[in-house]
Amino acid sequence: MKKISLITIIFIFYISTIGFALTEPISIHQKLLALLPYKSAKISYLGPEGTYTQEACGKFFRKQGIYLPYKTVNETVKALLDGESNYAVIPQENTIGGAVIDYVDTLIAQTEVSVVGEVELPINQNLLTLEQAKLSDIKTVYSHKQGIVQGRDWLNKNIPNAKVIEVSSTAEGAKMVSESKDVSCGAIASVACAQVYGLSILAESIQNNKNNKTRFYVLSKNKPSTNSSRRLAFVATGSAEYLPDLMRKMEELKMKLVTIHDRPEKTILGKYHYLIECSNSNYEKYKKLIENSSFTFRYLGSFNVK
Repeated sequence: MKKISLITIIFIFYISTIGFALTEPISIHQKLLALLPYKSAKISYLGPEGTYTQEACGKFFRKQGIYLPYKTVNETVKALLDGESNYAVIPQENTIGGAVIDYVDTLIAQTEVSVVGEVELPINQNLLTLEQAKLSDIKTVYSHKQGIVQGRDWLNKNIPNAKVIEVSSTAEGAKMVSESKDVSCGAIASVACAQVYGLSILAESIQNNKNNKTRFYVLSKNKPSTNSSRRLAFVATGSAEYLPDLMRKMEELKMKLVTIHDRPEKTILGKYHYLIECSNSNYEKYKKLIENSSFTFRYLGSFNVK
């Protein structure tokens, strides 16, 4: 007797349980994948090892799967598009730094991707150095631009003359300090980075706001889910003059705005892509929202938050 694969067993179970009466426009293959654990999933993220994005991956995927670090967010998403990964995790907004606009632009530009999940992660920034370094030694500080913004007040107060250099990620800055063997160098990064790169925490929790958080999106190439979930996201493209009407209609439908980011459409002044996330919503409300609108829309998906 031939061996029956796991996917076949799940398929039989799926069909016998709910039958073919599908209520959502999503393939059976995608529903079957949703039943599988994340153990074999490949997840691309902004590396190197130790970034907050990697921490967000662990939170969403319950520390399952194979994590693949990439140097930039563009490379992270390209890995998803090229089939090197099943999911990509990218930051999109921070309490202090606001929208991470380069990454929002990437999400808007890549029309093949959908949003399948979100992570809200508390962020504690720390000044990491070599073990023997003292604060008076620090002349150069490396970090991602969000880390720099989040630690700017502390830097100005404690080491105002230090040169601050932006790098591709907070973990990249920690890695550079570790490899430099130079006591005059420091990095703004996570506790995890100190552990990964053998650094000491010279100053902890240096961010401007103790309630500092970053919002991350989990991306997929699957068709956007229309199932009822905590959040729903879409892109509306059009003239800024039509935005009040869109907001008014959202209010009539009792769709609660969570966040909105505007990015220039790059054709004429005053025309934007609006990345909009809302709660207390569903796909039926979204369809009513886009009826007879002056905007063009791209639905990103319905998803839960961890």
